[in-house]
Amino acid sequence: MSDTPEAHLLIIDDDERIRGLLQKFLIRHGFWVTAARDAEHARRILSGLEFDMIVMDVMMPGEDGISLTRSLREGGVTTP
Repeated sequence: MSDTPEAHLLIIDDDERIRGLLQKFLIRHGFWVTAARDAEHARRILSGLEFDMIVMDVMMPGEDGISLTRSLREGGVTTP
C-alpha cells in the first residue's frame, strides 16, 4: 500500500454506523474518504471538493440516492 491515497471517495449514507465502517475500511485500504449524512450534506460537500468516486445509499430519508444521482447528473457531475 502506498503512503499517498489512491483516490478521493465520497460516502453518502444516513446510517452513521455504516458510514463509519465504510470510511474506516476504505481509509485502511489507502483511500482518501469524505462522508456525508444525506443528500443536502453531500451537495454542500460537492460544491467545494472533487471526487474520484461516489458511494451512495439508495434508500435515505428525504431525497433518496437515485433522485440525488439524477440531480447531480443533470447538474453536470460526471463522477462515477
